[in-house]
Amino acid sequence: MAVMATSTTCFFLLASWLCLCSHARVPPSLRSNATAGDELALLSVKSMLRSNDSLDSWNTSSHFCSWPGVFCGSRHPDRVVALRMPAFNLSGRISPSLGNLSFLRELDLRDNLIAGEIPPELGCSSST
Repeated sequence: MAVMATSTTCFFLLASWLCLCSHARVPPSLRSNATAGDELALLSVKSMLRSNDSLDSWNTSSHFCSWPGVFCGSRHPDRVVALRMPAFNLSGRISPSLGNLSFLRELDLRDNLIAGEIPPELGCSSST
């Protein structure tokens, strides 16, 4: 009987520990390559745009899913699925690094001063 109680207690402690670990924030150095890739792509986007403080919080001190205009998925919570930045007072060019956001399904940059062509890395093709 004591063995069964001990194994039940061990199982409960292990399950509790796993539950706690699954909700713990993962430091940037231990994130998956895909997640780190999304963050790097967004930082590249920021580097090619100028804004009046709209993108100041886009830095590694907070998780990129909490950055203004960045929306991550419900099925893949650490992957960017939408960038909604209408009227963010942005100017510059669209970074080809957006093509590295493999889960991106929505890009809204209207009412900004974006110049240049849409990079082919975004998978947009034009017929002539």
